[in-house]
Amino acid sequence: MDRYKAQCRVQIDDSDPPKYDTVEDEEDEDEKDNGMRPENRNVTKDHEPFMGVKARQIASRHRNYKGDYLDVPSRPHLLKILQKQGDKQVLFVDKVMKFTGSGKMKSQIVLITEFAIYIVDPEMDSLKRIVLAAVDKICLSELSDLFLAAV
Repeated sequence: MDRYKAQCRVQIDDSDPPKYDTVEDEEDEDEKDNGMRPENRNVTKDHEPFMGVKARQIASRHRNYKGDYLDVPSRPHLLKILQKQGDKQVLFVDKVMKFTGSGKMKSQIVLITEFAIYIVDPEMDSLKRIVLAAVDKICLSELSDLFLAAV
């Protein structure tokens, strides 16, 4: 069993960790040596095995944030949804994969405007609208798995 254990864990070289989009913070020598995040990051014991694993996706390293990754003006069905609901400005649009209750993945479009979040299922021609007032926060996973949650 021990020979498989080393292959399952991610090995991290702490000698010179990569700097992506971080701002240089003043850190203590203890934090630099052990590769741990500052204490105020609210890290639980469950997160400790994954510390230092988060990295930007290769496809997004040299891409500027534009918000509209699907070009909404060229998609009349998305424009029709926005006009019907009275939303004018699109803050973010992209294709996402949703995990269903049975564990299968399903392609959907997430559209975030000033007032609501729209989840469009192109296969089933269904639309779900969530008012932003009902959403406390939108979280992105701290790992490199691209998980997104609207809480």
